[in-house]
Amino acid sequence: MNTAELQSKMSTHSEQDSYQYRSVSKSAVACLVFAVLSILLSFVSEVFVLFPMLGVIFGLCSIAAFKKFPGELVGKAVAKVGLALSLLCLVTSLGYHGYIYATEVPPDHERISFRDLAPKKKRPKHPFSEKALELDGQKVFLKGYVRPSDKQRGLKNFILVGDFGDCCFGGNPKITEVVAISIVSDDTVDYSLRKRKVSGEFRLHQKRRAISEEDIPSVYYEIIANRVQ
Repeated sequence: MNTAELQSKMSTHSEQDSYQYRSVSKSAVACLVFAVLSILLSFVSEVFVLFPMLGVIFGLCSIAAFKKFPGELVGKAVAKVGLALSLLCLVTSLGYHGYIYATEVPPDHERISFRDLAPKKKRPKHPFSEKALELDGQKVFLKGYVRPSDKQRGLKNFILVGDFGDCCFGGNPKITEVVAISIVSDDTVDYSLRKRKVSGEFRLHQKRRAISEEDIPSVYYEIIANRVQ
């Protein structure tokens, strides 16, 4: 074997070895995955704005890794596409949810949260919150998730919870972390993973009360809803 053939063979082996040591950037792949999830879910609920945030974080980490190890990683184009999509979804979804937040509460209704309904003291005077006493009989606006029951469609009575895990992953919320919803309008609700918006009159039952004979426990809190979205 002459010198030229030897050098050619060594060069080929060198290129093969170099190729074998290049790996796909995991952060680039993660960035693209979160970008796709952002497109699908970030406008469904403000909770899912977390996805484009994670996409941006993984995208920036990936770009930094490509600068630090330019010859050891592949997938730079994937990282750039994922980062661009994540940034776009992050900006637009934040603007969208900000607009919704500013305009979603009906006139003469007070926005409340499940934090308002949780007793604040270690030894409260009542088993329910002081805020609930103030809200009794008032028009309120509350957002939460439909807790699944045996009936899944056409619900007129259901339990609303504030935590996604309690709604969808079998959590066991406290009695002060649930609100019974009784719809008096023509609206009905189907069980889904999306967050619901409930408007109506808040009622405090100082002695726990069974709202219906269906799969709904006795509760302290109830909203007589005239609108559910």
